Formats: sequence, C-alpha cells, structure tokens
Amino acid sequence: MWIEKLKNHLHIHKAIALSLPLIERLNALQVFSHISLPSYFWSLTTPGISRLNYSAPHSVELITEFNGALLERTKEAIAFIRDYPAPGLFILENLQALINSKATSFLEQEELIAHLVDTVCTLHSERLVSSEVEISRRVNSCDDKFLVLLDVHEIGLPQTLNSLIPTLTYPLPSSKDISAIIESLNPNLDEATLNQLQLTCAGLTIEEIKIGFRRVGDGDNPATVLLDYKIERLKALGLDFIPKPSVGDFGGLDRIKTGIEEVRTEFMEVARRYKIPYPKGWLLAGVPGTGKTFCSQICAQILGFPLISVGADVVKGGGAGFLKRLLTRIEACSPAVCFFDEFDKFFAADSSTGEDKQSKQILGILLTWLQEKRSPTFVIATLNRLDALPPELTRAGRFDKIFYVGFPQSVERKEIFQLHASRFDPRWQSDETCPLTHSDWMILLGKTQNCTGAEIRAIVEGAAKRIFHSLYESLGLKQETLDSLPLAVSEVEPPIELGLEQLLLSRSEITSLFSRDPERVLAMENRAKYVAVEASSPDTSSFAPPLTSYWGD
Repeated sequence: MWIEKLKNHLHIHKAIALSLPLIERLNALQVFSHISLPSYFWSLTTPGISRLNYSAPHSVELITEFNGALLERTKEAIAFIRDYPAPGLFILENLQALINSKATSFLEQEELIAHLVDTVCTLHSERLVSSEVEISRRVNSCDDKFLVLLDVHEIGLPQTLNSLIPTLTYPLPSSKDISAIIESLNPNLDEATLNQLQLTCAGLTIEEIKIGFRRVGDGDNPATVLLDYKIERLKALGLDFIPKPSVGDFGGLDRIKTGIEEVRTEFMEVARRYKIPYPKGWLLAGVPGTGKTFCSQICAQILGFPLISVGADVVKGGGAGFLKRLLTRIEACSPAVCFFDEFDKFFAADSSTGEDKQSKQILGILLTWLQEKRSPTFVIATLNRLDALPPELTRAGRFDKIFYVGFPQSVERKEIFQLHASRFDPRWQSDETCPLTHSDWMILLGKTQNCTGAEIRAIVEGAAKRIFHSLYESLGLKQETLDSLPLAVSEVEPPIELGLEQLLLSRSEITSLFSRDPERVLAMENRAKYVAVEASSPDTSSFAPPLTSYWGD
C-alpha cells in the first residue's frame, strides 16, 4: 500500500520530499528498489552523483563528479538531473537542511530554490497520464525521470515549495508489519505472546523494534525490555510516559468519575457496532493545585491506557512539524491518553519577539488532529485560565467536555484528607475507624475552606513528618540504627497516629493560594463559569456549610 502511494505521488508530481527518521534511512532506500528504474544518489557529503546498487548498498559507482564549494556542487547536481538524457530515479539527501540552514544567506536560498523549481518544471514537461494502470506502468518503466528529496533531519521544505513538491512521511509499521518483524526475529512465539509484543512495539520504527529485540538477554522478559526501550525512545523524542499514581483514587469530582466510566464504555468494541465514534477528549480548567494532573493520571488508569505527556517547551522548540510527528507516534501507541499539561502555553507568543506565527501553526495542527483523529486516543488537556485559549479550541467538536475543577467542597476535602492520611495511619481508611468525630470534621473542614487538593496533601504530609520526627527523637534512634531497620514498621515501633490537633497545626503553617491572590483566583473561576461544566455536583452532605442569606429565610 505504501509503495503504491509512493509510485502514485511520483507519477503525479514528478518530485516529492520524503521525511523520515535517520534510523530508517537504509529501509527507505530499499523501498525505491521496487521501482524498476535506475536509481541515483547524492548527498551533501558525496563528491558527485552515484548509481545505487541495492544488493550492495555500501558500494559507490560515481557517474559524475562535481568540484567547488558545497553550494556550487549542489547547484551542479540539480542541473545535472534536469539535463540528464536518460530515465532514472534521482535521490537527493538533506537538500532541505541546506536550504533552511542559517549559514545559507537569503540570496543563496533563493538561488537553490530557483534551480530546484526549474528542474521540477522540466520533469513536468512530459504529458501526465491519469489512469491507475498507466501510473503503475509509467513509474516502473524506463521512459521517465523522477526526483526524491530525502529528509532524514525531518526539517521540511520552505512553504512556497509545498504545492510543487509535496512531502510524504515515511510511515510507522502497521500492526501486521510489526507481527511479521517479530515473527522473523522470534519464529517460535505463541499467539498470546506475539499479540503482547505487538502491542508493546506499537509506536516504534522498524529499526527501533530490531534494536529493542537485540537488547533482550537470556532470561529477560522480552515485553519488559521492549517497554523500557520504548519509553526511552519516546522520551528522547520529547514524550513522557507518566507512571501510575501512588494513590489509586481522587477525592470528589463525581462528574469526572461518571464521565470517565462513560468514556471507557465508548471505547469498547460494542460502541463501534452502534456507530458510536471514539471519544475525542476533555479540557480540565482550574486554579493550580486543584488536582487536574492527578485526576488525568487516575482517568488513564481507569481506562487502562498509558498516559503520554506532551510538553509545551518541547513542542515550541521543535515547531509545528515536530508536533505532527509526535502526534503520529502517540496514535501509533494507541490506545493511549495524550496529556497536554498547561495547554495555554502551546499558543503563547514568543516572549522576546512577540511573534505568534509558530503558535498559529501549532494551533492549526492541533485543530486538524482533534477534528479528524479516528484512533483510540483520548486527549486530556489541563490549564489554569480558560480565556487564554484561542476560541477555536473551545468550540463544539474539538473536545467532548470542558470541566472546571474548582476548590474541593467540604465532602470532597474530607475524601482527600482520608485518601492521603490513610497512607500513614490505617485508621483513616474508613469512617468507622477514623479518629475524627463529626464535630472534629466540621472544625477541620472549616479551617481548610478554599484549600486545593495539593494543599491538603501538604497538610497531611507535614503532620505525618512532624509525628515521625517526634517518634525518632523519643526512641533515641541514631542514623546507623535507623538505616538497619526494615522498611515496614514493626510492631515494636509506635505507629504514626494523625489527629485533629496535628492537622490543624500543619494547616496553620500553610498559606493557601486563595488567601495569597483571591482576585486572580476568582477571576479564573468567573471566566470559566459559563463555558465549562462544574466537575463536582453540589455538596448536599452533612458536612456542607449551612446556606446563609442576607435577606432572611
């Protein structure tokens, strides 16, 4: 299928650019062996144009040699292709890098582009035939010339050339291709193991899969080794696999919990039979520390998908083309949750120049991808200020839902306290064994009004640390004695017991975000109020503060 697409584009356009990772260079060159034409190769480092021998790729047969500086040799190579009297497939490697190089002046760039345009127009001078049968015959016959610009740096051509020389991206292997590669490397695998390894290798290139298998040693679990290598490779590209959180649930946010269960159902195969499309994703807006990132981790865990994070700084540094390649990798890893933290930073103008051209290109890529993606990839994007996003991203059809994650309500703060306190004191795991009475809870919840989930976690951890240090001092433990203790607390050692007094003391040492900057926090909330859905239902529990009115009953 890919080879036929390549032949089709060559016949129609005569010249194409092929973007690919450097590691796939030899595999890409082998693809051209399926075209029954003499193949010729030139790169920035070769003295001239050589004929490719696919059976011996390292042998060099120069058909012409150029002298002079790099720029002159490049222009001679392009002119040679234009004037070459015989048919052939000409592959120029990394011409894009030279055209886009900062070392190349504007006039030199324009001169190279002019030579390239002249050559491509000459290739187009013959009459094009549109029949599919004729397409296959023409590209495989010896009566034409074609040009391929191989781009192993994945830089891309200047925008002015895109209509004349379209860019193809070398595809990642399909699941069928991956299975064939695995079977060629390990022919005796059972079907279950083969399927597991195929899912593990999804998102890697052909050569990366081969390297991953070479890393598997005697006695190693291939799936574990391959997954570690996959995480390493994707991290090198700027994608992070976020591990599962230490706490397996989040407090409150009942509408998000209900929503993610619905999303999980919509990803099932039965939904496809009912023509239900794959879910697109969610926007989570709210002040810092309200648990948006942690909530995203739990949502990925409920779906059973890996959480792959895309960093704003990485994308801004690489540009729109780089983002497009990252999204291709993520889709190849699907099912997955694609996580954009601090989403508004992707569209901020350059702080030094004030230009937002790149931000507009990034926005265009994201808008197209969110609208057209058909893979089981669920997007969760978090941000603080909803009004910082371009309005195109918040219209219907981009995201399925927009949630506002505000300060936790009383009953939610109670759940968050219990989730974190139970890590240190098992009594907090249930209401029956919890050391706090209802009146104690009312005091604690009243003191933590407008505290974020992160601040509540800090309160609990601060109290636990204070108790630990007091136990450490009372037992008279020395450092060497402490190091020799087992990881689990023994029955002899007194446990950490968290109570109201310790938590209130820890609370008094924390200045909440709301108390520091109430105006900004309320502004964030008010701007999102009529756009987003509240992530939590109204608190009707016995812990909710009484409703008050200035106008009486």
